[in-house]
Amino acid sequence: MATTIKSTALDFDAIKNNLKVFLAQKDEFADYNFEASGLSNILDVLAYNTHYNALTANFALNESFLGTAQLRSSLVSLAEGIGYIPDSMNSAQAIVNISLNLSAVVDRDPTIQIKSGYKFNSSIDGVDYVFQTQEDISADEIGNTGLYRFSDASGSENIKVFEGTERVKTFIVSRAEDNEIYMVPDATMDTSTAIVRVYEQPSSSVFTPYTNIIDANTISSNSTLYILKESPNGLFELSFGNGNTLGQAPKTGSKVTVTYLAASGADANSAKVFEPQTGVNVSGSNYDLTVSTVAASVGGSAKETSESIRQNAPFQYATQNRMVTAVDYSSLVLRNFSTLIKDIQSFGGEDALEPEYGTVFLSILFNADVDDTTIQNTKDAVQDLSKQLSVASFQLKFTDPVKTFVGTNTFFQFNPSLTTLSENSIKDSVNNTIKQYFADNTGKFGQSYRRSNMLSLIDDVSPAILSSRSETFVQRRFTPIPTKIEDHTLRFAVQLATPDDVNHIIKSSTFLFRNKVCIVRNKLNTNKLEVFNNEDQEVIVDNVGSYTGDTVSIVGLQVDNFIGVDSFIKISAKPANESALSPLRSDIIEIDPSATIINVVELESGVTN
Repeated sequence: MATTIKSTALDFDAIKNNLKVFLAQKDEFADYNFEASGLSNILDVLAYNTHYNALTANFALNESFLGTAQLRSSLVSLAEGIGYIPDSMNSAQAIVNISLNLSAVVDRDPTIQIKSGYKFNSSIDGVDYVFQTQEDISADEIGNTGLYRFSDASGSENIKVFEGTERVKTFIVSRAEDNEIYMVPDATMDTSTAIVRVYEQPSSSVFTPYTNIIDANTISSNSTLYILKESPNGLFELSFGNGNTLGQAPKTGSKVTVTYLAASGADANSAKVFEPQTGVNVSGSNYDLTVSTVAASVGGSAKETSESIRQNAPFQYATQNRMVTAVDYSSLVLRNFSTLIKDIQSFGGEDALEPEYGTVFLSILFNADVDDTTIQNTKDAVQDLSKQLSVASFQLKFTDPVKTFVGTNTFFQFNPSLTTLSENSIKDSVNNTIKQYFADNTGKFGQSYRRSNMLSLIDDVSPAILSSRSETFVQRRFTPIPTKIEDHTLRFAVQLATPDDVNHIIKSSTFLFRNKVCIVRNKLNTNKLEVFNNEDQEVIVDNVGSYTGDTVSIVGLQVDNFIGVDSFIKISAKPANESALSPLRSDIIEIDPSATIINVVELESGVTN
């Protein structure tokens, strides 16, 4: 007689039933009524214990892998095991110009210095924040005018100020050989602002600066490095080498100080006005600084999310902190500048539209609140990072994201007898569904539009929607200079349809040309473009360019003025494949809400499909 128990079903009821089946196979329990006896309580305890142990084993196993772990502490620990240190909170950063006018002062110093930590007050929606410098700045007098403009160590007059409250944590090394771990009990710490100093004599002002191991290019037994990472409880722990691996350790009796900013994260983004807390002391008198904002504060963020750790840690591990493949470039750039970046794409020069061998192209989609100055500074910093970490003589080039907008003309059959909602209510729901589909599936590199998926969501909006269909259009935009004759080349993210004798494949938004409301469209059955007057239904110019493949070339067009609120012209086109739009390289597709049209086909009463 079989005496095995099925071990595949681990829920409580299945375990108990398996135990009863097992016992029923014994002669002494033949025809035994388990539920009517006290033995049922014992089976409950056994089933509960087995079920509890199965859950514990399952949870423990899940927490052992990056792909399945649910607890942040597990993800942080697993990521650190492959050399990935999750981001802490990040301070918002702003760029300001600082000047000082001492023209009324007779005995002026030729150079004025301001120490690191100079503070500014700012306010966002009635909430006060403190920003401060993170390095010494200085200014030389301009001629003999008494005017000073401050610059940083690199000579740039664009001074970065960081949001946060400066805090200092002090430790005394008890036994260096114990490899102690020092806890920094502050979950709001911005680890990128941390400055670690080691004083061999606690009462001395002489210290040795230690460097974050993340920033180290080479490591030896003489290196002065520290490791600062998130601990399982969400705080931070500081550690050093052991005098051999990972460099020197502070000696017994030394004093260790950690100076850092406690950040407010994203709440401090978009600050625009910065008022100095104090004046600058010159020859015993205080003078007010003049501060002008170059770029509002951006980059503040909360701790890296669990999903971000799960996604980024394996790629960071694969790069091994060096840039070899195109993917390495995007992974390391994202690791260092993630607070400013919404998405990033990299590809080799061999995959470019015009191949450039020995080149890596990087396309960065910055967050919407990042200004042009910060974008350029970030690109310069990326170039510097590439020079440090690139192990091959590849040239790094930036290519800006190219947005191709998508418009849809959607029809759905509506049977009012199958719902209590009005037609307009259903129409609004369909419109919201389309917008949500695009929000979830487009707007970043490599994200595609699939019409069938969108139509399935529309059909699920209400039982009263019996069927749906949609036409798809793609759109690019250009900004002409009014009254100037110009050429414009627009490349779409997808191939365009071939011309026919029924539909115009290319059609623009309206603009003013020779005091007439006109559009650009292709001639039927040809790829030639013409300027067409909508009012008189006549062709004004019979040749202003052509289109082929994925590119529209407009030649010698003069736009006298815009019509409506837009200061650009839209060029809409019918794609060769309306069912799926899959962008490559630096292309991004995104919805144009104004080009989203919804049509309702209401069935007659009593008619169903």
